[in-house]
Amino acid sequence: MSVAMRRFDWAPDISGSEGPLFEAIARCIADDIDDGRLSIGDHLPTQRALARRMGLDVTTVARGYAEAARIGLIEARVGAGTFVRGGRRNESQPSRRADLADRSMNQPPDVQEPGLLDQMRASVNDVGQSLPQLLRYQPSGGVSQDKSAATDWLTRRGILVDQHALLITAGAHAAISATLSVVMNRGDAMACEAITYPGLRKIANTLGVTLCGLPADEQGIDPQSLIDAARRKHIRVLYLNPTLRNPTTETIPVARRAELVDVARRFGITIIEDDAYGFLPVNPPPAFAMLAPELTYYIAGLAKCLGPGLRIAYLLTPTEGGIERIADSLRAVSVMASPLMSALASHWIESGLADAILASIRAESRARRRLLAKSIPSQWVSSSEYAFHAWIQTPEFLRRERVVDWTRGYALGAVASDEFCVGIEPPEAFRLCLGGAASREDTARALDALADLFQSAGV
Repeated sequence: MSVAMRRFDWAPDISGSEGPLFEAIARCIADDIDDGRLSIGDHLPTQRALARRMGLDVTTVARGYAEAARIGLIEARVGAGTFVRGGRRNESQPSRRADLADRSMNQPPDVQEPGLLDQMRASVNDVGQSLPQLLRYQPSGGVSQDKSAATDWLTRRGILVDQHALLITAGAHAAISATLSVVMNRGDAMACEAITYPGLRKIANTLGVTLCGLPADEQGIDPQSLIDAARRKHIRVLYLNPTLRNPTTETIPVARRAELVDVARRFGITIIEDDAYGFLPVNPPPAFAMLAPELTYYIAGLAKCLGPGLRIAYLLTPTEGGIERIADSLRAVSVMASPLMSALASHWIESGLADAILASIRAESRARRRLLAKSIPSQWVSSSEYAFHAWIQTPEFLRRERVVDWTRGYALGAVASDEFCVGIEPPEAFRLCLGGAASREDTARALDALADLFQSAGV
C-alpha cells in the first residue's frame, strides 16, 4: 500500500474496544505501527476527515491523536498535518524510551533549557565513572558522602541537621512508611488534613493505622480540632504537608505552626513533616523540624524540587527518636536507596547543578501559573506562586469525574477530589498538575481547551 493510500484510507478498528474511545484510537495507532500497517512518515487523515469516516465527533479523534502524540507515536506539523513518528526500531540505532509518564502523579515541569540539559547529561557521565561501586549494596541509611551533600542541601531550607539524625531513603513514600511502622502500632490514630496526600491513605491502610481527617482553613489545620481529636481519639501522630500542600496549595504560616506545635507538645503528639514542596518557595516559613526538633520526623524528598525519577528523600529523625529502628524499618521496606541515584543527587548538590534545576522549575512553574490565571476564572482556582499544581472547583452541572475524564487526551494530569479526602464527602473539585512531560505550549493548549469546557458550562 502506498503512503498516499495510507493517508486517505487508514482508519483504526476500535470495534470491541473497552474504555474511552480516544484511548482506543491511540492504541490502534500503536498496534498498526507494530504490525506494519503504519510506517514512519505516513501522513494520517485529518481529525475532521477521520471523525466523519468513523462516525465520531471531532473532539474524540483530537484527543486520540493527542494521546498518541503524548507517547511519541505521531507528531503534528504546523501547516502540513499529522505524521507517524513511531515504528519498529532499527536495531542499528540506540533505543529511546517512549514517554509513558503517569499523569496522575504530581510532578514538576521538565527542564527545557538546552544548556542545563547538557549539564545534566554530562553529570550522568561523571557519576558513571564510579559505576562498579554504585552497583553494589550500601548501608540502608546511606553513605557519609551522600549524607554530607544532603546536609548541605538541607541548609538551604534552614535545617540544622546536627539537631537530628539523617538517613538517605528511597523516596518520601518509603520514608513515611518506615517512620510510621516504628512510631505507631496497628489500630493507633493519626491526624491529618481532611484533604491530604493520597499516598498517606494507602500507607495507613497497609499498616492498619486509623486516619483522622481534621478541618483546615487557608492557614492549615484548626488547632482546636487537633485538641478535640487528641482528647477523643488519642492521636499519636500528626502528619503535615505544610508548604504548598498537596492538593490545595496553601502554606501554613508561622503563627499557626507555633499553635500546632504547642498542641503537639501538650499531648505528646509526634509530628511527621512531609516537606515535599518546601524548597520551591524562595522564602518559606521555618520547618516544623526547627520549631519542634524533639517531636518532628522531617522528610525532604527531591521529587518535587529536582525530579521524581531520582527516588531520593532525606529523613531527619529526632536525636532520641530510635534511629536504628528507623534504619531497620527502611531496610525492610526498600533495602536501600539507589546508590546510583543518591550519588547523582549528591553530584548535583555539590556542583551547584541542583540549584540551577530548582531555579528552572521555579521559573517554569510561575510561567504556567500565569497561563492558568488567564484561562480559568480565579474564583474556581486555589493556587500559589511557586506551585506547579492547582486545586480547581468545578462549576455547577460540570462534575469532577467528567472534567478528569476529559483531560486524559491532553498533556496535563487531573485527579478527582475523591483520592484526597479523609472522613469527608469529596467536594466537586480536582487537582490539576501543570508540570510533568507537558511543554509550555502543550500546557497552554490544554488550558485553553479546559477554559472552553468551563465556558460551555456557563462560567
